[in-house]
Amino acid sequence: LALRYDLTAPLARVYAQYRNELPTPYRRYSMGPVWRNEKPGPGRYRQFYQCDADTVGSASIAADSEICMLLCDTLENVGIAEGDYTIKANNRKVLNGVLESMNIQETSTRDAILRTVDKFDKVGESGIRQLLGKGRLDASGAYIDGVGLADGEADIVVAFLTSKGSNIETTLKNLKNLIGSSEIGLEGVNELETMAGLFEAGGYGSNKISIDPSVVRGLGYYTGPVYEADLTFDMETDQGIEKFGSIGGGGRYDDLIARLKGVRVPSTGISIGVSRLSSALRYL
Repeated sequence: LALRYDLTAPLARVYAQYRNELPTPYRRYSMGPVWRNEKPGPGRYRQFYQCDADTVGSASIAADSEICMLLCDTLENVGIAEGDYTIKANNRKVLNGVLESMNIQETSTRDAILRTVDKFDKVGESGIRQLLGKGRLDASGAYIDGVGLADGEADIVVAFLTSKGSNIETTLKNLKNLIGSSEIGLEGVNELETMAGLFEAGGYGSNKISIDPSVVRGLGYYTGPVYEADLTFDMETDQGIEKFGSIGGGGRYDDLIARLKGVRVPSTGISIGVSRLSSALRYL
């Protein structure tokens, strides 16, 4: 027996087995119970229902943009009004470009940085600086070891996380300054620019979907665009009034199926925490 932690890995296994019988691109949604492999919290249960939507077999950035637009429509259809949510999009290639410009090659260090910066919305800039450096005490009093970056290196990573400007042009300019001559970084910036154009053309402006470099997503299998859905209204917790926060996220995972089949299949998708979303609807 085993606990199922997400619906993406089972999708990869099924597609790897039946890919010759499925259409290309293959779009699917799925819903079911999964388990959380991290500390539970308000609205974040140990066992919960998750709903996924994925497109498998398309390398086009339009597929990633479509997933973000689908997410907007989904939230509005369940009763969350425009202005009470925001979809934030970023690209892992840009962060890879930043790390490349810093000459950080070791995979374990890169992975540690990814796990750390994904906590930006929880611990803030000062907390991230501590975690990128020597470490910090968390709220429970436990000491968390840091990545071990020098102060100057941590400054660059923080500059990436805080590079969102007043408009898309400023944000992209800030990112280009950080990636230097990195080709993979420039590829990521260009993909973000394409996505922003598709959002605008589809009627999903920055009031619904924004380019936000602070969104990184911690899982190691993301290879390109990543996105997150945040609910922006207030809720009451034991710590006081707080923003509700994330109810879903996802991204492009072009290498996941290759781990099972040995063939690279471009894929992208989103996961929504249905139990957490249901909890949020009580505050509307």
